[in-house]
Parts: sequence; C-alpha cells; structure tokens
Amino acid sequence: MNKLPVAVIPAYKPLPIVINIAKELMNSNAFQGIVCVNDGSGKEFDYIFSELKTLGVVVETHAVNLGKGTALKTGFNAALHYFPESCGVVTLDADGQHLSKDVINIAENLLNINNVLITGGRVFDNKNIPLRSRFGNKFTKIIFRLFSGVKINDTQTGLRGIPASLLPDLIKLKTTGYDFELDMLIFAKEKHYAIKEIPITTVYENGNSSSHFNPVLDSLRIYFVFFRYLWVAILSFIIDFTMLEVFMKMLHVPDAQSDSQIAQISLTVISANILARLVSSTFNFILNRRFVFKSNANIFDEYKKYFVLVIYVLIINNSVFYFLLNNDALQDITGLGTIFLEITKLITELITFFITFIISRTIIFKDK
Repeated sequence: MNKLPVAVIPAYKPLPIVINIAKELMNSNAFQGIVCVNDGSGKEFDYIFSELKTLGVVVETHAVNLGKGTALKTGFNAALHYFPESCGVVTLDADGQHLSKDVINIAENLLNINNVLITGGRVFDNKNIPLRSRFGNKFTKIIFRLFSGVKINDTQTGLRGIPASLLPDLIKLKTTGYDFELDMLIFAKEKHYAIKEIPITTVYENGNSSSHFNPVLDSLRIYFVFFRYLWVAILSFIIDFTMLEVFMKMLHVPDAQSDSQIAQISLTVISANILARLVSSTFNFILNRRFVFKSNANIFDEYKKYFVLVIYVLIINNSVFYFLLNNDALQDITGLGTIFLEITKLITELITFFITFIISRTIIFKDK
C-alpha cells in the first residue's frame, strides 16, 4: 500500500517555474503523485499545463477563476479520487515561494505523524518582505491565537501537510478564496487536530509581484472568518442588555435627576445587572460550548468552572459599573437619565468581554 502524500498545487496564471517545481518533486520520490489545478488561467497559459501533463501531473481545470480555496478543494477531491491510499496532501503555491527541500520536509513529517495539520512557517522579521505581507500576517496571527489558543507564526502560509482524514470535511467548507486557508486552521482546531508549524525558508520573488492576493478584498474575507465567531457574544450582549432593561423596570429604578439620586439607585441597578447576567450567561455558556469552542468535555465540569467565571466577572463588571455610575465626568458628557445608565452598561460590557472570552477559551473550554 502506497501511503506517500500527494502534492496539490493551485495555479492561477502561473509562471513557467511551476514546471521546474513539479520536476523536482517528482524526482524526490517523496510523493506518489502531483495534482495541479488550473483555476481559470486562460488559453495563454495552456502550454504550461500541457507540459505538466506530459510530466505525469494530474491537471484539473476550472473554466473560470473560482478562487484559491475552491482550487484547493478541487485538488483535494482529485487526490482522494486518484490516490485513495495516500496519507494526505501537501499544498504549495505555484509561484516558487516554497523551496523543494521545505516541501519534501513537510511531506516526510506528514507521512510519519497522525492527525496533525502541518504548516510551513515563514519568518516575517526580514525588512525585504512586502509590508502588506508582514502587517497582514502579524495581525492575523494575533487574532487567530486569541480565538483558538494556538500559537503559530504564519497563518497564511500556502505550504501545508494535511491528513487524508481531514480532507473530506475541508472540501465541504463554504469559503472559496484566500480565507479558506484560515478557515482550514480554525476547522482543524475545532476537530481536535493538532497544528504543528515547521520553519521554512522565506522567499519573495520580485517583491511577491506574481501574487494575486488583493490586500483589501481578500483581507476582509479573511477577517470575516473571525468575525462570524462573534455572533454568540453579540447575541449574549443583546439578551443581557434587554434583560437589564426588564429587571430595572421590575425593580422600579427611576430615571436619575441628580447626583444624589445616582448614588441612591446604584445598588438597585447593580441588582438588576446581576439578574440580567444570570440569564444571559446561561445562554452564553450553551452556545459557546456548542458553536464557538465545540467542546466535547464533561458538561458539568465545564459548567462548574463557568459558574466561577460568572461570579468573578460579575464582581469586576459591577465594580466597573458602580464606578462609572458615580463618575462625574461621564455624567457631564451624557447627562443624567436612562441614556446615562445605558452608556454605562455598554462601557462595562466592552471592558469585561475580552476577559470572559480569553478565560473561556484557555481554561473552561480548553481541549483535553
């Protein structure tokens, strides 16, 4: 049984260098096959793909450009179809950024390690690297670590070793462009695959001029992958805010008309805040566990830790709330009344949101 991995190369208007890349990989004996996906490059590039076919590369063709993510998924599907016994695939870019020695190293690691997504990590400290690449990757790296708890230096690398067991699910992901590569990392983490980063040589040919990455549109698509995970927090905030209004009316909290009345109603408002948080925290726990962190650990153990977190955050939350309620500067800006209480609540929630999220991710719903 041949378990060697398959090289998958998505290509849109590639340079002839992709032919040399294919030759080097074939001569390495590290792969049982190569799949190259022509992502709607146009007739003027047909000679390149014809040469690849002559070398024995499996060439899949899109009639129009469908995006890097779709090209990768087409490559995964072809790899599963033509090489069903393979341990997985190694993806690489068609522009020569990935040296053969690094691609082969990823392939060897993939062959010998089970249930691990392997990435080739570039170093972004070199000033010769384009600013858009340095800034974009560093920002994405920070956000990815915040959401996943996984520390990797290069979240956007195209050089990856992907286990065969992960491929069928990746093919079903809805992302189609460069955002697919980030979505892949998040999905692998959710499915409890370890992510291992291996340092590789950082190469940028001619300032990366051959890249088809759109720094505005593609960056927005990448960050949307993160933002869609905030919907639970947004819903929880809406419920918390609504419940605060309900409990304030039930407890007959009057509109403040003077500084002395602000101090008098603080305790009542905080009581309403506690009741509102008890309602919203239950909702938040269930959805965070099910949809954001996708935990399968013991629910009772997690709820006990989450309950401690709720108490801890309530203490901080209400301390900040009380301080702001009695803050003269904020009163001068907003005036007294319901709007003052609402703005105070909003500021308080923004302060405590990140504390709740980080503790939930690192302690409560941490992978076992």
